[in-house]
Amino acid sequence: MNTLASNPVKKVVFMGAPSTGKSTICQAAAKYFNTKHVDEFGRTYWEQNQSNRRLSPEQLLYIAQEHIAIEERTIVDANSYLFVDTNALTTWHFALDYHDSALPELSRLADESKARYDHVFLCADDIPFEDTWERSGDVKQKAFQDFISNELVKRKIKFTVLSGSVEERLQTIITTLESN
Repeated sequence: MNTLASNPVKKVVFMGAPSTGKSTICQAAAKYFNTKHVDEFGRTYWEQNQSNRRLSPEQLLYIAQEHIAIEERTIVDANSYLFVDTNALTTWHFALDYHDSALPELSRLADESKARYDHVFLCADDIPFEDTWERSGDVKQKAFQDFISNELVKRKIKFTVLSGSVEERLQTIITTLESN
């Protein structure tokens, strides 16, 4: 939950495997609610710093820390909601995928994700997979989607699934957020 008592802005995060529409719906929701959003810092960092399609454990920790710092800098200019494209739990998952482990600090940040957001939306993998150079293919997408879904349930993180077109997903967001 947003712990800044002086800032009633609610943080809303979008999760899901690569190519499930997180970036698109994050930007669409911010536009609809006339507020700010935070792009996925990890994608930009990976594109600029990866070596053989991998990042070091220290780089993955840096991604999570910087993403949170960007959220904190952005929330002060947000109205009612801050929409966030992914979080430390996703970065932790990449650490497990790359290295079979994560640094303790990254694991702690992943654990804190449960309390960090007021609402979690899980983007379904029901849209066509966009196979771009930085992605690992649709087989990997399915494995990532299953892992993220299972991890949310295992950690008892309440979430709402977004499926269908951008318009259908946006309507689910509007209905969900306005009913809370």
